[in-house]
Amino acid sequence: MRKLTRTGAIAAMAAAALTIPLAPAFAEETVVMTNSTSVGPGISAYVSVNCPSTKPYPVTTRTSSIIQDTYDGPLLDYKGITVNGRQVKVSFSNSQSTSDPHGLRVSVKIEVVCSNVRHEPMTGFEFMQSTKMPPGGDALLTVACPPTHPRLTDADERHPAKVSVTAVYPEEHSHSVWYQNDDFMAENWAELWATCSA
Repeated sequence: MRKLTRTGAIAAMAAAALTIPLAPAFAEETVVMTNSTSVGPGISAYVSVNCPSTKPYPVTTRTSSIIQDTYDGPLLDYKGITVNGRQVKVSFSNSQSTSDPHGLRVSVKIEVVCSNVRHEPMTGFEFMQSTKMPPGGDALLTVACPPTHPRLTDADERHPAKVSVTAVYPEEHSHSVWYQNDDFMAENWAELWATCSA
């Protein structure tokens, strides 16, 4: 019988290890979950998203609203945003008086990126307000951070070349911008983005 030396045994074990198939690396998978709702004057509500069980970890959150009238942007009052396990919930209200004869609805949409990989807890939350302006029209966009995350850490205005910014009102907990559509022949758009932290 042929004896296997110590050196030979080590070499044989190393060769055997090279032939063991390796398991594929764990790949991250994500999905975007959305939900939206709207409320009339004087009404409080919330909108929430639940990440699916296969991708249970919320990674990023974006809350947006579209204003339909030049002056209804400041009517949206965010009350809070919470993350509880798989659920992300945004509470808000329409601060317009119920006695106002021109009642306006306020809409809010939430988008959450859900992952099958656990990430660090979210510290900043994106809020965005957008509008479309008629030819030659203007609009006031306002994003105010909720009391749960009152610190405004970043603000960014976005618009095409034929839209100009006529006034900016930066505050500690909110940001407002007046936009002017300089095109008298076509409709244009504008967006105001803000990041709020605790």
